[in-house]
Amino acid sequence: MSIRLLEHLRDELIQSGIVQNTPEFCRSWLGRSEGYIRVLRYNRIEPSVETLTICSNKLGHYAARLSGSEVVQHKQWATRLVGLKALCDQAIAQQAEAVWREPERMGA
Repeated sequence: MSIRLLEHLRDELIQSGIVQNTPEFCRSWLGRSEGYIRVLRYNRIEPSVETLTICSNKLGHYAARLSGSEVVQHKQWATRLVGLKALCDQAIAQQAEAVWREPERMGA
């Protein structure tokens, strides 16, 4: 699910013109190497909570900055970024819950 989320975020940011390509997205928005998504897919692993948190934080930062602009397009981008941030936050919450719900953490 989270790899698809990262691809969705990347596609939305590319469509908005905020990033140009996957390597830029991985470096600038995830704080990872340019092949991060490819490595996740190859190894069949999910992105870390840290990676999702970095992306969520950056989305929130730029949403707040853009929402203060008088330019209509900036406000539209801000709304879009807030929605993307919410998707990241939901994925973070799901991963966190999966950890604390593990039987050994529940005292079972």
